[in-house]
Amino acid sequence: MHKIQQSGWRARLWQAAPWLWIAAGYLLDLWYQLVPGKWIVDSDLASEMILADLLNQEGTVISSNWYYSTELKVVNLQWFYRLGLLLFPDSWHLARVFGMAIALALYTAVLLFFVRSAGLGRAGLWMTGALLWPFGRNYLVLALYGGYYLVYTSFYLLVLALILRALRASRAAPWLAAACAVAAVSGTNGVKQLMVFHAPLLAASAVLLALALHRCGKTTWREAWAACRLQVRMLAASLLTALGCAAGYFLSDAVLSRLYDFKSYGFIAWNRSDDWFTLDRILMDFFHEFGYQDGANLFRFSGIATGIGLLLGLCMFLCIVRLLLRLCRLQPVDQLLVLLLVCMLAVCSVCYTYFQEYYGYFWLLNLPVGVAVMAVELKTEDFRLPGARQLAAAALACAFTVCAVHTVRREIEKPALAHKGLDTVAAWLVDNGYTEGYATFWNGNAMIELSSGKLDVWTLASLSDDKVPDWLQKKDHLTTDPAGSPFLLLDTEGDGAPEDAALITRGNCELVYEDSRYQVYTFASAADVHAAAEAARAEG
Repeated sequence: MHKIQQSGWRARLWQAAPWLWIAAGYLLDLWYQLVPGKWIVDSDLASEMILADLLNQEGTVISSNWYYSTELKVVNLQWFYRLGLLLFPDSWHLARVFGMAIALALYTAVLLFFVRSAGLGRAGLWMTGALLWPFGRNYLVLALYGGYYLVYTSFYLLVLALILRALRASRAAPWLAAACAVAAVSGTNGVKQLMVFHAPLLAASAVLLALALHRCGKTTWREAWAACRLQVRMLAASLLTALGCAAGYFLSDAVLSRLYDFKSYGFIAWNRSDDWFTLDRILMDFFHEFGYQDGANLFRFSGIATGIGLLLGLCMFLCIVRLLLRLCRLQPVDQLLVLLLVCMLAVCSVCYTYFQEYYGYFWLLNLPVGVAVMAVELKTEDFRLPGARQLAAAALACAFTVCAVHTVRREIEKPALAHKGLDTVAAWLVDNGYTEGYATFWNGNAMIELSSGKLDVWTLASLSDDKVPDWLQKKDHLTTDPAGSPFLLLDTEGDGAPEDAALITRGNCELVYEDSRYQVYTFASAADVHAAAEAARAEG
């Protein structure tokens, strides 16, 4: 009896294990937002909070008084932050935490809906948990903390889940209509969805149909189409959602671009250079996103965790190879996921190689499908030893957890984008009555969020010129000057030495704050800043 009870307890614990891991990952994300996230703020992500505050003030959906970046981002994080700012108007930090708590909860819900729609079973639960643990640095900074890539991945996972639902439903039209609507909304956010998801999905569906037609054994087209009905529906659904996304992108690029200010990707052209990014290097970057980090000491925890991250990337590669070798024995949905990842890697690798517009974090959009393919391998592999499948799932969970702990610890010690000590400077400025001033981009917007909007900072292209770029700031910053005696922040690590800043060397300013990294100067008025810039231009 005791052995039976013990066995039952272990079975219940194992059943609950992936759910507990999901909950632990979500709580870790919230802790990071609440504790170290209070000061790990960079200007790129802070711009979303500033925009949310501006939209609340205006009561609008899109602001005509804001310079957006390369995308209009009609549906993005500002909606979550706007709710947070309504509840915590005096603490932008708590507003961000509240907004991201909702965003992460919705991301989890989308993942679970996708797992159920794809029929991934318990392997899919482990996949959901893995995607809530910040195993890679870019994934932590730009997805689980910054939230920027959560929106994109949530959109396409939802579209894919709705397509899979439509394939199994007796009435597919409502599911397809919902998928097309979501795709159209996502298209207004820019071209990323089309390139990273819809084009590969269309290619994967076409390959899957071609393979099915080749293997069906029919001798007439009518019989062949009838035998491959499911694959035909996959291709049709992929085409319809791609058209929906293209319609949303056309609305953004052809209509909204004339009403609002944002940069487009119209400057990108086919251009291959041997001195530029190479296909092998770009493709390897994808497998490095699973936790590998340069510079980690080999014989310390950081080095061990980095090695585990490299092994996770290798495991991802082996899963792809293994599943391709037995592709014919997989179910159609599993086949689609495998081919989707392969087409994603192929399309994105070629685009990043030939477009000459590439950063390693571009691969973040591919990670959920990569982890889903791991789940397919875990679900379908023919394990012969008892408990081997469970052991493999637990081993992967431990590997993702170790990489996540290392990533969080390293980001706290050496932030990738945020600048340490900037919160102290922002607090000093507020305490000493300063409200408006100048800084370069990677400090300016962050100071606004760190001060909960008490500071208004004009971002400059450099500290040797008074040019205010039309990028992620209010439009009136280009037509108005800071009032009173504006401050100017110098970051010695990012902006260089004070003697290299013409606004300081040629300006009538006074040093009022200095620490090991930052210096703050004040001018009698903004006119003195312009005079210093004019003097610098006159001297050439």
